Amino acid sequence: MRILHLRVHKISPACHILVRPLTLARECATSSRKSGVDSSIHAERRTHRAQTNNLLLAADRLLESKHAHTIQSYIMNKISANKFYNSYRWVAFARLIRFALSRQLFSVAIVLYDRLVSEGFVPSSSIRARMSAVKIVDSSKDIQDVIEPLTQVFADESYDTIAFMQLFYFMLSVKKAPVPLVDNLTRIYTTVRKMELCSCPDLIDEVVRVNTQAGRLGVAQRWLRAYEESCQSGNVGTDASPHAALLDTLMRVDPKNMPALQAILEKMRAAGIPPNISIFNTLISVNVKQGRVREAFELYHVLVTQRSEQLVPSDVTFKILLRATRLLGRKRRAMRLLNVMEPRQIFREMVECHLQQTGGQPLGRSSSMSASALQMALRTLIARNDYLGAFVVVRVLDIFGFSADLQSYRIVLAHLLSRIKREAKRARRPGEYRLADFLMHLRPNENLDLNDMTSRMQNNQPTAQLSAQGPISTDLHPFPGRLEGSSREVVSHLLSLGEPDRHSDEDLFEVVPLTIIHSSGQTRRHRRMYVPTMPVLCGESDAPPINNRCSSIPLCRLLQKTFLGTLWASSPSFNPKWHSLVQRVVGDATKSMVPPMEAADPVKAAELRKHLDRKLGLPFIQSRKRRSARAGWEIEFVGDDGP
Repeated sequence: MRILHLRVHKISPACHILVRPLTLARECATSSRKSGVDSSIHAERRTHRAQTNNLLLAADRLLESKHAHTIQSYIMNKISANKFYNSYRWVAFARLIRFALSRQLFSVAIVLYDRLVSEGFVPSSSIRARMSAVKIVDSSKDIQDVIEPLTQVFADESYDTIAFMQLFYFMLSVKKAPVPLVDNLTRIYTTVRKMELCSCPDLIDEVVRVNTQAGRLGVAQRWLRAYEESCQSGNVGTDASPHAALLDTLMRVDPKNMPALQAILEKMRAAGIPPNISIFNTLISVNVKQGRVREAFELYHVLVTQRSEQLVPSDVTFKILLRATRLLGRKRRAMRLLNVMEPRQIFREMVECHLQQTGGQPLGRSSSMSASALQMALRTLIARNDYLGAFVVVRVLDIFGFSADLQSYRIVLAHLLSRIKREAKRARRPGEYRLADFLMHLRPNENLDLNDMTSRMQNNQPTAQLSAQGPISTDLHPFPGRLEGSSREVVSHLLSLGEPDRHSDEDLFEVVPLTIIHSSGQTRRHRRMYVPTMPVLCGESDAPPINNRCSSIPLCRLLQKTFLGTLWASSPSFNPKWHSLVQRVVGDATKSMVPPMEAADPVKAAELRKHLDRKLGLPFIQSRKRRSARAGWEIEFVGDDGP
């Protein structure tokens, strides 16, 4: 009976109801503890990943500074056991090795790999294969003895084309291996891996380029024939990039060899290979270098008529065109006769191509706009004394996700100093007023009235004075013997005209249509950024701005005042309609340089802004680098944590 009672009691619904909550409570507690542990591990991994990302960004910035030679000691110090000893250490080593190889820091990669192995970590198969090949070449006493051991490494499935191209650069740039040996190793690699050449146009690009530079044009053309045959047999469209590499290198080595250029183009036409943007850029560049500016711009117009999603002018195209206009200087009549575009029009077309590729999103990434192209536009407009055009370029930088940098400040300041010196040396005509008069009598933080400037110059002493003695400097970095005396005083005065302590930009001309002010527009207006000082600009200080980014507001303000000075100097008499005149001129400049833009999607704009902010390590000069074999690869910040 007791047993029966126990059995009945055990299966009693009341007891079952009591036992089930206890079981569920235990399961929930276990699950909660497990999820808590997983969450903790995930948070820790995220912290270590961010720490490694910051180290990669800092190393990338260091490579662009004058302390680049300290990169190895810097990385090894940061990755030391007392500073970075955690569960993420093995992955950090792998990412640093990949970074060093992509930046062609082969000695750093070797040291990191040796450290990885000495600490007992087992490298991944891809890292082991890459570094084995590099160490074979590095330790060889006779470079010709590397063929057999490298052939064995090439057979490893984890040894891909990127790994071989890194070895390719190591042998050529560091070990100074003869080109025939590197060419032979390329043949061995493609044979061992049974590769179709049509699958690796980047590798063919480099092999063609290297052989052409070495004067082995016949070998380069044989690679091209093999590549074309591979594309035909595989029923794959032939990429024009290897032919572009041949044309570009040939024109660099022998720019007057026009028969060879015509033969390559004729061969492409016969093979039905459509020209890509690199072909157009090479042809335009060749014409500019040989002084055929009209032909260069005619080629550009042909490119524009054929523009499509696959064929769009790149940033290189616009840099070549801007360089061509600089060759003509300020000879506007010659530009009209030669059908040459004005720099303002070139800038506008660059913006239009950028918006075409990004679907109207200014913050999007495109191949048509880059930091160096914007820098070239600024330099070209400044050289032509188009200060309003330069103002527009600097004013819209933030709209497209860029910032001013030290070099942009130096371009403007060096030009103004040089112009002021030239005007000081030139004899003054009766009743003549100059830009230097305006700038030297202008005071910072004043409400500018153009009608007061003439009387002020007749009665008052200038704020700064410049001696007409001494050489005219054309660049601020580095100065011959440093910037001294009156030149330093003038540059300091010009910097003060930018009113660096005034962070608001309400006083600046508004050249950006209100329809494209994105969600971060108010932040753009009021955020504080670095403003360069005299010691930093002159290279006397080792404290460059973080990420090399500078506030564009003081530079815009200086350019705006310089534009007003040129307007005043052209007609210094009293004019009650100065304000309306200025508005009309600024409006015309805006229309000629900034195309109409539709209202940006605020959600997409915010995401694009976050993406740009996440990569602050690639500033004005280096942001949006083209992903290519020679430029290196961008740092990866998201995705798999595995090596």
